[in-house]
This record gives sequence, C-alpha cells and structure tokens, in this order.
Amino acid sequence: MIQLTQETRSGWYVVGVRGRADGETADELESALRAALEDHSKVAADLGGLDYISSAGLRAVLQAARAAEGKNAEFAVCALSPPVKKVFDMSGMHHVLRIHGELPC
Repeated sequence: MIQLTQETRSGWYVVGVRGRADGETADELESALRAALEDHSKVAADLGGLDYISSAGLRAVLQAARAAEGKNAEFAVCALSPPVKKVFDMSGMHHVLRIHGELPC
C-alpha cells in the first residue's frame, strides 16, 4: 500500500510518499510524479515515509526524473528513510538522481 500527499514548500511541489513502492504500487507512484511534473517546474519526491522500495519503485522514480529532463524541469528525491537510502546506495541511484537529505530541496 502507498499513500501520496502533495504540497508546496519553498517553491517546490512536494509529493510525499508513505508505505511501500513495489510492483503493486509503482505505477501509482510514477503517475503521481508525472502528473506533478505536468503542472510544476520544480518537483520533489519526499521518501521519508517510505518503508520499502523495490526495483519497480526505483524504476518509477527514475522514469519521473527522465520525464523532468524532457520538460526541462527540476526533479529531486529528498529525506530518504534508512532502508530506502540503502537501496538507493546499492543501486547507484545517487549517480543519476538529485538526492537531498532533507526538505526543502
């Protein structure tokens, strides 16, 4: 299960993510991030409430980052929970994504 929230903080449109980003929820996450990028030029994914992320969840975040590049928008990932940070580190995502320790970005 995944819970998504949206708010604006310090000029960034922030999509808050809680729960699990896995094969069952990755499409919902990607859709929310892409929708945010349709209307905003600075979008951040706050992953502080995410307990688990699978390869499908990583793909959803990466696809959103690619969509941002195509729109010349800024996209960042912020406030990674410890288990999610471990997955990001192991997968090398820090080489391809803008990652910040806390919000606002």
